[in-house]
Amino acid sequence: MAYQPSTTYYVGIDGGGSNCRARLTDHTGTVLGEGVSGSANLRLGVEHSIDAIRHCVSEALKQAGLSQLSTTDLKAGIGLAGLVLKTDIVTAAPIKALFAACQLTNDAYIACLGAHQGQAGGIVILGTGSCAQIICPEASRTFGGWGLTLADQASGSWLGREAMRMTLLAVEQIIPASPLTDYLGQPFGQDAEALFNWSLDAKPAHYAQLAPQVFQFAQNQDPYAQILLQNACQDLIRMIRVLERYQTGHIALLGGLANLYQSYLPAEIQALLTQPKGSALEGALLMAQDL
Repeated sequence: MAYQPSTTYYVGIDGGGSNCRARLTDHTGTVLGEGVSGSANLRLGVEHSIDAIRHCVSEALKQAGLSQLSTTDLKAGIGLAGLVLKTDIVTAAPIKALFAACQLTNDAYIACLGAHQGQAGGIVILGTGSCAQIICPEASRTFGGWGLTLADQASGSWLGREAMRMTLLAVEQIIPASPLTDYLGQPFGQDAEALFNWSLDAKPAHYAQLAPQVFQFAQNQDPYAQILLQNACQDLIRMIRVLERYQTGHIALLGGLANLYQSYLPAEIQALLTQPKGSALEGALLMAQDL
């Protein structure tokens, strides 16, 4: 499209732990272009996040036929994975400076904003990591989201890591092997040293790639996969119960594992859940359009 000097351009950015996505619109809300890049997790450093943001915004501008524009011509709403500390807003200031105007928050907030289209509600994100978010008149806060070392219960990375721990135990014959541990140990020749060497460089995203296998083997009655999902569901239910306290009547599960967990939850918990009305990118755009 041709550049319109009188038009205000908005970009919503979902800076997730696995990838960073941007959506560009004009003042009417018409989507003009989208872009995607790698992880924008702030815990990997602000320059890492900036590179991911620049790349996906550049792709969105190119798709829109607006390559002559730069980030400084745009109003932005951004949600970043890893933005969890009070001091992170200061750390992330160079990101805000990229744009003509910018609202910056964590990725859970924009996901919740989009899921309920700006209305009161809560979400649990079940992706590479996990966390819960509530937005309502009484509170706006995130629960969890502290990373795999201490948190991320029920997430893809948590399931994958626990499955690999089981695999190591089986390889060392501390526990009996199962189809799941045999499958996960096979690429490493069922060798403990090979598993250890892999773990030295393994990131949450690497563990998360194994999560679908846990669900698959659980369906085939693998005992360890079933134990892992039972434990994960207990943690997930705790997060849902926290959101229930706010009595918004709107709690949604989001992320790549959300649908996989549904059938493992008790009927009384499933009854508390609603379908999300929109995406994190829509939530980010709501923030941008409020500038």
